[in-house]
Amino acid sequence: MVSVSIGNIVTGRVVRLHDYGAFVEIAPDTTGLVHISEVHRDFVENIHAYLTEGQDVTVKVLAVKDDGRIDLSIKRADPTWEEEVQRRQSTKPDKEFNSRLRKFMHQSDMIQGEVRRRKRARQ
Repeated sequence: MVSVSIGNIVTGRVVRLHDYGAFVEIAPDTTGLVHISEVHRDFVENIHAYLTEGQDVTVKVLAVKDDGRIDLSIKRADPTWEEEVQRRQSTKPDKEFNSRLRKFMHQSDMIQGEVRRRKRARQ
């Protein structure tokens, strides 16, 4: 078994496809799993629509477990993946939405208070 380090980006070949992911051989006698959620940025319902056995793919090593299992990702091997994550994290909150939400919560509290007052008045 070849030594693999977390974070390495390597080229491998898809050797088996299953409903839950693809097994990719990254070196002779060294195979890792690309879970279906790590195949593409979009939701992958059918892995066969994205990968075929024998296909060469570039993968990123996510984890090397004590039992020798290797977790891989195709989508995170894409150089634009980190940029996309940073862009999404740096997006500022929608001020208009926050304002409408605050207004809704205030009105809701007022209505609930009025409902409680009327309920007490009936008792």
